[in-house]
Amino acid sequence: MNDAFEQQRSYVKGLWFITARRYAEVKHGEAALDAVVQSMPERYRHAMSAPLASEWYEEEALAHALRAARDVLAGGTDERMLDVLEGSTLEGINRFWRVALRVASTEIALRMLPASWRHVRRGPGTLAVDVRGRSATVHYARFPYFNDVNYRLLVLGTLRPLMRIATGVHARVEIAGYGMSWLDAEISFP
Repeated sequence: MNDAFEQQRSYVKGLWFITARRYAEVKHGEAALDAVVQSMPERYRHAMSAPLASEWYEEEALAHALRAARDVLAGGTDERMLDVLEGSTLEGINRFWRVALRVASTEIALRMLPASWRHVRRGPGTLAVDVRGRSATVHYARFPYFNDVNYRLLVLGTLRPLMRIATGVHARVEIAGYGMSWLDAEISFP
């Protein structure tokens, strides 16, 4: 990793952890949430045990939270992990955003993604959207975490529920390609 951007640290907003914590507790119970927290390295446990919405947490805290959730809540499977991530996303979309997504056109909802990314992430990573009629490509770049399957599932687990709310149907969202620090997701919708 010689590029300057790969030397910069990435951070995620505490709101992500609050939402994940709420989902885990409601859907899986307090004991499962405690098991997720205890499965994380001690230095990152505070991100899941007592997150603050406005706090910025190191990306490694999220990576460890995803691994712990995969082991504890998803039984180590991709399919169940995707269910956990989609459930967390739906939990995190409050009433305002749910209404806003339903009344906004799908194109507007897609074009809001880069601003949403910047709201919950800090660091060198970028997100851009290319909308073409009834399809779109979401380009993630300068974000060196996509070799981790949990991050690829996080993309699907975020975009699929957002598109379902925005379109009212199950839009097709697939990973078109990825490398260590980039990922392209293809979306098609009615």
